Amino acid sequence: MKKLLFIINPISGKQTLDDCLMDVLDVFDRADYEVTIHFTRDLDDLSETVKRRHSEFDTIVCCGGDGTLNLCASALYEVNSTTLLGCIPGGTTNDFANSRRINTYAPAAAEQIAGGSERDVDLGLLCGKPFIYVAAFGILADVSYQTSRELKTNLGYAAYLIEGIKALTTSKSYQLKITHDGQMLEGDFIHGMVSNSRRVGGLEMPIMKNVLFDDGEMEVIMVRKPHNAAETQKLLNVLVTQTPDNDMVHMFTAKDIRFESDSELNWTIDGEYGGAYTDTRIHVEEAAIKMIF
Repeated sequence: MKKLLFIINPISGKQTLDDCLMDVLDVFDRADYEVTIHFTRDLDDLSETVKRRHSEFDTIVCCGGDGTLNLCASALYEVNSTTLLGCIPGGTTNDFANSRRINTYAPAAAEQIAGGSERDVDLGLLCGKPFIYVAAFGILADVSYQTSRELKTNLGYAAYLIEGIKALTTSKSYQLKITHDGQMLEGDFIHGMVSNSRRVGGLEMPIMKNVLFDDGEMEVIMVRKPHNAAETQKLLNVLVTQTPDNDMVHMFTAKDIRFESDSELNWTIDGEYGGAYTDTRIHVEEAAIKMIF
């Protein structure tokens, strides 16, 4: 019999499981798993539990949002564990799960784990801090998480577009030098994103439709600050058409990226605060952990 540690975030995960916990456990039982349930007390407890007990289990399944998944994946990476990680989405955005077509209905997600395949998953490291799907700074990162859930539900990508256009007039910019793969990019930027996802902040990103999840690289999008009406129009055209424009929006893939800035960049990683740096180095660790779905 296989052993499974079921980690439940009581804040984001409990509501997901309120009416179907027994159904989820029945799925795992029928798949010949012996299940141990652990309700997390706080973020430190979650990480320490994974690090301390990972070797006791064949699979660890977490129920929570993107932040919960980040903590589990980070903990497994830090102890160099080969224990499989499964995900039952229980958060607000569930960007990683939606990008990977993991069902947001808990019993169906459990079925995907029980009958799923082992998959190598890349992680990004931002100044040594792991992230599983996105690191971002600037205007569009703020907009994606600040746009109301109701507006997103009603308007989808248009909500992101509306809020992005409104923020253009008050956006802060950063003078940056970006180095990647022997190339350099300089200028005044209002947004930067390093991601391995087709969704960010709960919204599908058509511009990211060709993302490869396990190629050892991540997609980088850099958005320049518009300084006149013509540049503003070019940027709006990119937002509307989701087609990169070489003058205003740069998109490329990279394994190692360095951001040198004239002031601190406040980073978001997997939807949570990731620190502030003037010299930010991001490295993509290929096949860093193993997941099952």
